[in-house]
Amino acid sequence: MASLNLNESLDKNASVPNIYLVPVPWDWRLIIQLILAMVGITGNSIVIHVYLHTRTLTVNATNRFIAALAVADIITSICIIPIPTLSYVPDDFGGHFYCKVVYSSLVLWTSIVASVFSLTVLAIERYVAISQPIRYKKLFSVTVTRIIIVIIWMLAFAFNTFGLYVNHLDNVRGACYVDFGGKRFQMFIGVSAFILKYLVPATLMLVANIRSIQILKMRARATKTNLAFLQARQRVIYMLLAVIISFIVCWSPDQFGFLAFNFGIVSSEYLYGNLYRSFVVLAFANSCINPVLYALTNKNFRQAIKQHLFRHSIRASEPVNGLFDAPHLNFTAQKLVQNVYIYHLKVLEYH
Repeated sequence: MASLNLNESLDKNASVPNIYLVPVPWDWRLIIQLILAMVGITGNSIVIHVYLHTRTLTVNATNRFIAALAVADIITSICIIPIPTLSYVPDDFGGHFYCKVVYSSLVLWTSIVASVFSLTVLAIERYVAISQPIRYKKLFSVTVTRIIIVIIWMLAFAFNTFGLYVNHLDNVRGACYVDFGGKRFQMFIGVSAFILKYLVPATLMLVANIRSIQILKMRARATKTNLAFLQARQRVIYMLLAVIISFIVCWSPDQFGFLAFNFGIVSSEYLYGNLYRSFVVLAFANSCINPVLYALTNKNFRQAIKQHLFRHSIRASEPVNGLFDAPHLNFTAQKLVQNVYIYHLKVLEYH
């Protein structure tokens, strides 16, 4: 692959190096990264397309958070596409912008953190839907969900602004470099990033999912003869377990490795070695898994995908609001509570 000259006029000035794009040094890691990017773009594009073109999906808080998660993951997938680098970074506004925004991968890590926070909110939202089904709609109204999504992106950007201060331009060598300004500040950034971007979200997801599973099991013991409840409970439990397991498996190696680097346990060469690169690729894989866990396992999303993308003629599913309209239902206090829980399990399944 030939290099692309960006400024041929610089040839006239021997004291200023030519600026050209250095070809991507394709290896196994970058090839896998490109494959993950294509899969992530495809999967998340389908989710966003279906959400925007299926009006019934937009009325549910869970689906709004799934769509927001897909937006974060598609941005991540686009940003992980390997691109050529500059051979020489000029000492001007464009050069400084390149080092602080492009070289630091500010957009990539902002979208990654937004994805992690969206996963956390989804776990909490599903816990509330299971534990407090009557208050659920008030707690997650349209206005509230929109505000939460905006806050997620604001926090994701704020938590990554440190990159604007630690990435600099060496105007002598014409190259970007990272300087934390001191070991203490580097350790502070490392610990803060580990706690805010990984430990707190992982703990909240784990606690919310475990509590959800406990509540479902408790309700199942009280409704042993209700097959619909038991089936819905089993599907939701499997999904909750898959979500937390995939997040921990994908993100733990990268986060613990980066924390070890910031504490000086491993040298800076570790960040450029095959082991840490493998951890980063594994972390990127989470953006490909999310559409499968949250959308393709969702009944309404699957039907909408068939309808919009494959043009299948599908029969409309039974409306959720009509699941319990049978005249023989006995609305005693116990039955009412039982039916409310079944209803919201069905809401989780259908939406």
